[in-house]
Amino acid sequence: MHRLLALLMLLLAPAAWADTAWEHGDGTPASRSAVDAALARADLVLLGETHDNPHHHAAQAALLRAMTEAGRRPAVVWEMVRRDRQPALDAWAAGPQARDPLGFAAAADWEAGGWPDFALYRPIVEAAIEAGLAMIAGGLDAGPTRSVAGDGLAALGPDRLVSWGLSEPVPDAVRDAHLDAVFEGHCRLVPRDRLGAMVDVQVARDASMAAALLGHPDGAVLIAGRGHVRTDIGVPLFLRRLAPGAQVVAVGLSEGSAEGSFDYRRAFPSPDRVDPCIALRERFTRPK
Repeated sequence: MHRLLALLMLLLAPAAWADTAWEHGDGTPASRSAVDAALARADLVLLGETHDNPHHHAAQAALLRAMTEAGRRPAVVWEMVRRDRQPALDAWAAGPQARDPLGFAAAADWEAGGWPDFALYRPIVEAAIEAGLAMIAGGLDAGPTRSVAGDGLAALGPDRLVSWGLSEPVPDAVRDAHLDAVFEGHCRLVPRDRLGAMVDVQVARDASMAAALLGHPDGAVLIAGRGHVRTDIGVPLFLRRLAPGAQVVAVGLSEGSAEGSFDYRRAFPSPDRVDPCIALRERFTRPK
């Protein structure tokens, strides 16, 4: 039933967003054609989503198609695919299943990743396959994630600290903003002084994706959560360190109202979902 509902919403999604209700980062109106033109000119494009919102994925697929129709052939970097899956992605791309979206899902080990149903992301994958775009794993591996959570960013080692733009400290204001986001993301139920490790992991994920975006012949497009593409604290921070001359455009796809620090943004309807704070609150109040 969940898969059927997801597919139905994907069919309806284009009608829900194909209008001019886009904004520049300062809140002034922007047209879809202006967004398409900006993305076609950019070296690096960051498309930030809410993971379970089919309208966001329909928009990401349409924006990617507009880029390829304009003659661009960017690589597609995935937050949802761990870096250690890159050999499997390469084997898929070179093999007989190279035009099969489900082959991509298998190579990415999608089901084991804990992400929403692959059906939601399939339109993006299909757009990339049709244009012959390279698929790049940008997510942080499980091992480094555990190491950073336990021992901080230094656990990445000197080579990655340099190549990922982490050789200089992250500004306190950036860490504070991450801490605010993680605190709100945990429904204000976890004391802020216990969330430092999660901030380090978020920073490491942003740096990993930033590094994965670089070195491709015709630039790259990032598919990631909206918070990761914020121009003030996310992937763009590390791109400014690693590729200061690159033209970067960050698009924030939100729900209810367009907000946040992005170059372009757009609000979409939210799907029906159970408030995640309810389950988290029950978990924290359950007698031990």
